[in-house]
Amino acid sequence: MSSAVQTHITELIHQVLLYQDQGQWDKLEQYFVEKPFIDDEALTDQLPGQRPSSMAIYNWRRIVRDLYYSAKQKVIGGMKIERTGKKEVEAESEVEARYYTAKGNTRYVMKMSGVYKYTFKKVAGRWKIADMRLTVLKKTFEPIGA
Repeated sequence: MSSAVQTHITELIHQVLLYQDQGQWDKLEQYFVEKPFIDDEALTDQLPGQRPSSMAIYNWRRIVRDLYYSAKQKVIGGMKIERTGKKEVEAESEVEARYYTAKGNTRYVMKMSGVYKYTFKKVAGRWKIADMRLTVLKKTFEPIGA
């Protein structure tokens, strides 16, 4: 696989996480095929399956913005990126996330670490996410400063 494709896929993954953190939901849809397979049950309680990208983005918006006032995700370590076909690439990235909320006068943070696995397909000359699966390895919820 060319280093240009590897760099591009890496940038796409970082951009998707950034847009989720910033709540730029309208910009996210361009990064997905029309009906990707999404497994984000650990975060959204939605059963894994193929669904319109707009539905997945709506669920993220509802969870991230309705429950938390701030979110920050970051890729940790290197990404594994492998070309699996002429128009297909698989990628895996470890992530750490912090989601901040308040209940009464106490602020809390949900800390999560996990792995995203992606399958990208080339559609009309652009790499798009066709499959995105989140495996949560650890999740805690505690008052800030605890």
